Parts: sequence; structure tokens; C-alpha cells
Amino acid sequence: MMKKDMVITIQPNSGTFKPQSNSEDENYGKVEYLDGVRRVVVQQRLSLIEALTDFDRRNKYDMWDADTGEVLFFGQENDIGDGGCQGYCIRGCFKGHREAEIPLQMAVNDVNTEYGGKGKYHLSKARAIGLYPCQCGCCATCEAACLGCCGLCSREACCGTCWIEKGLARLSTYFKGNETHKIQQRDGGCGKASFVITDEVSKRVVYEIVKEELCVAAICCNDVPFPIIDANGQEVGSITKYWAGGKTGCSACWQEANNASTHVIVFPATASHSEKLAIIGQAMLIDYTFYQQKNDDNSS
Repeated sequence: MMKKDMVITIQPNSGTFKPQSNSEDENYGKVEYLDGVRRVVVQQRLSLIEALTDFDRRNKYDMWDADTGEVLFFGQENDIGDGGCQGYCIRGCFKGHREAEIPLQMAVNDVNTEYGGKGKYHLSKARAIGLYPCQCGCCATCEAACLGCCGLCSREACCGTCWIEKGLARLSTYFKGNETHKIQQRDGGCGKASFVITDEVSKRVVYEIVKEELCVAAICCNDVPFPIIDANGQEVGSITKYWAGGKTGCSACWQEANNASTHVIVFPATASHSEKLAIIGQAMLIDYTFYQQKNDDNSS
């Protein structure tokens, strides 16, 4: 596993976004914005209002090149439901199971007006149950039944507030309005972390994320690695939850207690531009699934 000081010492250059490529090639696999990027830090911003009041606010994420400090993306959840009370109720009830539409900004004041208002890069998470450690598919079905109607009725039948989709946690990545990859959690047995990343153009599985150890909690100030496995069964990269984002002392405990997670991605050497975007989406899905349950014993 990569040493922590190789990553966390490189902090983002405030306001300095990576220059965008001028390539107009419509083949999403050839766009060069993420080409040459070996490692990325994905860090959720700590919300003081959320920490002090338990008022669950929309997540905000900073993503930067771990080698240069160049900011790659800023992501913030769009409003859910009516954008007011309904959104607050959905976030408070479903927590990490909730849906999320996250356009990724590539510049300061990037308004993402293109491609149906979603912008060039977009992550779309379904409202679906994420399996925790020591849970199985049956547990997820029971939890879905308690939280909502498990997809048995239409979203419109309950105003979209208590409705939940069938299946486990999943997220799709979009480039220029087109879905490129889908990330799906699988039942790895007793809730072991298991995900697949599928290319939605070729319909083939390009990577799996399989963690043999049962525990995903960042206890005892340790880091939690999630290996990236290619189609040949070889470990070719990793997504690691880094304890407190490199902070120490009371600030580290404050950061972890309020779900402001930091994940560091080591991309596979052969990953394409769109596959790197999908792996960023995978890191976000891991965060929602395992680390966004405030006041829940499964989160750390």
C-alpha cells in the first residue's frame, strides 16, 4: 500500500484548475483532461453546520492531482426533490442510500449549462440500499422495506419521498450527456465490499473492486484500501480511504466523526480517460455506501 506521506503532503492549489484540453474529439475515450493523471485525491468538505446541528447538507467534494496539486474537479450535490424541506427529509432519512446528481466543475464559476444542464462530466447515483459489513442481500431487502416501498410502486405514487429502487447501491458516470460507465455494488457475502465497473458502450466489466477483509471502518487511525482488479484478476490500482485526510490530533477526530472522508485513487496504468472518471465515481459510491451514515456504527 502506498505510504500516506506520498499523497497527503500534496495539497490542492487553491483556485488553480488543471487547464482544459482543446480537443473536440467526440470519442470520449480520447479526450485528454485526465490523461497523464496517475493519482487523485477526493476529499469531502467538512460542513460546520452539519457537524454542529446534525442538519444533513448537500455533499461537496474537492478533487485534485495528487502529484501536482492541480484541482481537477469540484463536485456538489444538486438539490433533491423540491430543494427545500423535502430534500432535507430525504437526506436525513436515507443518508448514504439517497440519490445524488453531482455535476463536476472544471473551473471556478463553471455553471454546467451544457448537455442538459448536467455539464461535461456528471455523476448520477440511484436511491438504493448499500450493503454494510455483516449484511447480506436479505438484510438489504428488509432495510429497503423499512425505508420505502422497495420499488413495488411508482415514484409518483409517493411523491418521490419514500420511494426506493430495487437492487444495491449504484452510480453512473456521464461524459457530454452520454452514460459511459455504471458502477454496481454486489453481495460479496456478509457485506464484504464488492463492486463492478461496466463499460456501458461495450457492456463489458472493465474493473472489479473486491475487499477480502470484512471491516471497512477506519478505526484505530488506520487507512482502508479497496483494491482495483482488472479483467485478468490482477490488482492494478487502489482506492484508499485515508484516515482524516492526513490531519492529526483533535482535528482528525473531528474530521472523521463528521464523515468528511478523504479517498486517494491510484489509477491503473492502462486506464482510459473515461475509465478514470468511472473510478472517481467508484470512490464516491464507496463514500456514500460505507462512510455517509452519521451517528451509525458502520461509519468512521
